[in-house]
Amino acid sequence: MSVSAALRTLAQGRTLARGAAEAAFLDLMEQRSEPDSRKGALLGALAARGETAEELAGAVAAVRSKMKRVVCARRPILDTCGPGGDGSETINVSTAAAIVCAGAGAVVAKHGNRSATSRCGSADVLEALGIALERAPERAAADLDEIGFAFLFAPAFHPAMRELAPVRRELGFRTIFNLIGPLANPAGATHQLIGVGWFEKARLMAEALALLGTERAVVFHSENGLDELTPGVPAIGFEVRGGRVSCWRYEPGVLAQKPVEKSQIRGGDAGDNARILQAALEGAAGPVRETVLLNAAAALWIGEAAPTLDEAYAMAAGAIDSGRARAVLAAAARP
Repeated sequence: MSVSAALRTLAQGRTLARGAAEAAFLDLMEQRSEPDSRKGALLGALAARGETAEELAGAVAAVRSKMKRVVCARRPILDTCGPGGDGSETINVSTAAAIVCAGAGAVVAKHGNRSATSRCGSADVLEALGIALERAPERAAADLDEIGFAFLFAPAFHPAMRELAPVRRELGFRTIFNLIGPLANPAGATHQLIGVGWFEKARLMAEALALLGTERAVVFHSENGLDELTPGVPAIGFEVRGGRVSCWRYEPGVLAQKPVEKSQIRGGDAGDNARILQAALEGAAGPVRETVLLNAAAALWIGEAAPTLDEAYAMAAGAIDSGRARAVLAAAARP
């Protein structure tokens, strides 16, 4: 199905089947297939009506078919990438949690990009911590096998997306591509922890992951509006397991942690966030450490590295206190 045919289907008030959405998005990413006006119209029409899980799964499948793949020997592969955009200007919690998980023995392919809506995205803070963003797929695979961590810089692994950059900039609002990124991990992440800043998209993303065959994932939203788990704050979402989607909830009483206010984990630019994360990885106590540990524990539990959140929390704390998390960061930053 072409972009034009998909537009006609949408104009008739119908949704796109998964295969039709995949074909339309393959056409969307072709350089000279359709004028930008039609490409923008398709993205705008889906955003205005609200995407279906079938449409999102088809679009993700199209993006996956065009990406540069990272093939490593180790399994399972965990990712903590989310769509961002909660507007909170917090530190890069999911990025720090990814490093801690790798220090605890998990294999983490951290997919991410520079920030488009805040002062510091995952790529920005990791670059400030000394990690080169442009890595060949072979180098990323070797890092995953050897140290259990690799950062997969989205622009380097999704060259087909460059065709749509002008269209997305011109539209100036969120589109389906803000949801696709976390679902199109170049290493084929089998387990994922995905925080979203807008709860209404959580079930949609979870259902798309189930259609795409993800082994296990949790897509959640914290009740304080953040896309990160926060000590003392309930979170609601959906768990994907065995092709099914079920409701999921985090209650603060599960772990003995003091409540953390948003102001206590607020960050700044890339340099500021890098210093804060470095201190946490070096063992500094306080709200940042506890927030990172909570998110790392949830990711380790989802990644089936530990059977309970309590045990996963102990693993995450051990990764920091033993220096293993710092060792992962140092190894990832080597030339």
